[in-house]
Amino acid sequence: MKKLSSVISMVLAGAMVFGMTSCISKEKTDYEMVKENGKIRVGITDYAPMDYQDENGKWIGFDAELAEMFAEELGVECEFFEIVDWETKVAELNSMQFDLIWNGMTASDELAQAIDLSVPYAKNAQVLVVEKSKEVTLDTVKNMTIAVEKGSAGDKVVTAEGFAKINRAGNMLGALMEVSASTSEGAIIDLTMAESVVGKENFANLKIVEEVKYGAEVFSVGLRKGSDLTEKLNAFLKAKYQDGTMTKLLEKYAVSLNTEALSK
Repeated sequence: MKKLSSVISMVLAGAMVFGMTSCISKEKTDYEMVKENGKIRVGITDYAPMDYQDENGKWIGFDAELAEMFAEELGVECEFFEIVDWETKVAELNSMQFDLIWNGMTASDELAQAIDLSVPYAKNAQVLVVEKSKEVTLDTVKNMTIAVEKGSAGDKVVTAEGFAKINRAGNMLGALMEVSASTSEGAIIDLTMAESVVGKENFANLKIVEEVKYGAEVFSVGLRKGSDLTEKLNAFLKAKYQDGTMTKLLEKYAVSLNTEALSK
């Protein structure tokens, strides 16, 4: 019986190994999954001028239009997935909630360790937004209550600079609403968004403080580590710069391109 039991155990163990090997051999790449699903899912937030909704609820913007063009090149549909908490973007990408993070995302060494990053395609910086009547200097800003998007480049700025009073919102619009509602004295957000919405409509009472600006940044698209979509996306971004498509989108949405990376 012991011998028979040992043989059965060996057979079962072999079957398990075979099964695991079969599963691994059948595992699909990102490109294969996208093609099989007939769509590519793109993680975004409400972030004008990169991604935002028009009056009919359609996602538009510099990034949104490029994402749709990339999907068309792959021969699939583009489906947008709104990221509720920007801090969880990497975990959601890796858990297959979506295939790309394409949302004016600031490239960093920390991100590059966790996910693949496309070639940089746009420039950005962090700026201070306050009520129009407020006077601010670099010396006084650190004593203010500042709103930022949790987990954003702005959040990293206030942490690195040692700001004492920080209100962390779910997104940059939320940070601006803090200032508009006077629950925060200022917000540190992306220059691209600030130039798009500050001084207009719901944020007509706000201004950008030109004297307070932090760092130079670049935007990249995020993909899962080792994704076979990375090379295809890089080639696409460079091609869209070289054929003038990005320049037209720049004029439409007022985004500063990172021509150094795209022209190579």
